[in-house]
Amino acid sequence: MKIGYIGLGALGRELARRFLPAHDLCVWDLNPAACEYLSSLGASVASSAAEVGRQCDVVLVCLPRSADVHRLVFGPDGLAAGLSQGKLVIDQTSGLPGETRQIAEALARQGVDMMDAAVSASPHVVAEGGATLMASGPDAVYEKALPILRAISETIVRCGQRVGDGQAMKTVNNAMNACARLGTLEMAALGAKAGLPLAAMSDYLNRGKARNQTTDKMLPALVQGKSSTNFALALMVKDVAQAVSLGAQTGVPMPITSATLGLLQAGANILGSSAKLEDMVGVMASLAGTQLASAPTSEGAGSANLDAQQVLSLLEEGVSTLCRLVTYECTAVGLRYGLGLADIATVINRSSGWSEASRSILPALVSGQVTGETSLRSVMDGLRSACALAVSAGAPVMLLQVVRSLIEQGGNQLPEAADVSQMSSVYESMAGIRYGN
Repeated sequence: MKIGYIGLGALGRELARRFLPAHDLCVWDLNPAACEYLSSLGASVASSAAEVGRQCDVVLVCLPRSADVHRLVFGPDGLAAGLSQGKLVIDQTSGLPGETRQIAEALARQGVDMMDAAVSASPHVVAEGGATLMASGPDAVYEKALPILRAISETIVRCGQRVGDGQAMKTVNNAMNACARLGTLEMAALGAKAGLPLAAMSDYLNRGKARNQTTDKMLPALVQGKSSTNFALALMVKDVAQAVSLGAQTGVPMPITSATLGLLQAGANILGSSAKLEDMVGVMASLAGTQLASAPTSEGAGSANLDAQQVLSLLEEGVSTLCRLVTYECTAVGLRYGLGLADIATVINRSSGWSEASRSILPALVSGQVTGETSLRSVMDGLRSACALAVSAGAPVMLLQVVRSLIEQGGNQLPEAADVSQMSSVYESMAGIRYGN
């Protein structure tokens, strides 16, 4: 079986490389240098996308957007021109489920099968075989694709029978990652404005309930003066916009995700088309009138009545509560779309959307055995104090204020003695879903 791969960017290149040297691989990309790299490892290079279709039994595609996939498939000398009955296309783009289904329906009229298999992993993790694949499509197509997908990774989660369900799962994961990322940076900027060194915040937030992908990867890298990601900011804007769009399509309010999209879009507008996600560190710090760097800050604005430990505790409460509510919010949109709760729990907690909150909440929702946690009133008091500190320090904590408003809503709806886990019922009411069976 000859395998084709189209789209050899940072991620696609490593996905394609997983097929070498064990498989007969043919590649194509608009960038000749990307093709030359795979050619040096033993792949053949096609003259066009159509030629890949003619030569190969299975063609995998990884492009920035679904619109790019549509042009690739149906444009001049496109992939569809070379495909024939019985061939298979696997879309690994972080795309729009509806657009991917439309492409699949059009290819089906040629007798060509199509499914999606979105990827959660950075390029170096893909290279090591550690990616999580979110695959979806009809049973027969999925079974046909499984041996090919296993060449990339053994961690494959079947997300549904509809083409595009894997992409929807990736959208949910990426939104959770983005919200936790900007929420963490917002709290770190507040801490810096209050005079805390970044190293102290990184250490403290990684030891407790606020831990997430950003505290685990990005904050320590910033302390060391290193970059933690090379991901394009425009692509993160696209991913979060897709999540907000999915919420609008399914009737699920997404206040935290929507606010995150606004901050990301503002950053992209300020920084330009070549900006990286890492550049949002400077944007979030600038909004607070401070810097996020390894050296301690000396502002101390607004923290005269609080010692360092108290400020750290407030930062932890803000980040952990944001991660909790984002878990409810993004899970709700996934459920309304039609994804399974157990699948969401499996994928998120193996992928970049994880947090200590998701690792506690999602298994509990799956089992239906939610246990009592921190008093909702206690959380509310902590968020009020954190917001008061932000106002005093002159830090515009927009995400934290959204989180506080949601917790206040819960406090008005729930019994006086409610614990914070009962916020799940507030989101059930908002989204018109039930997390359990």
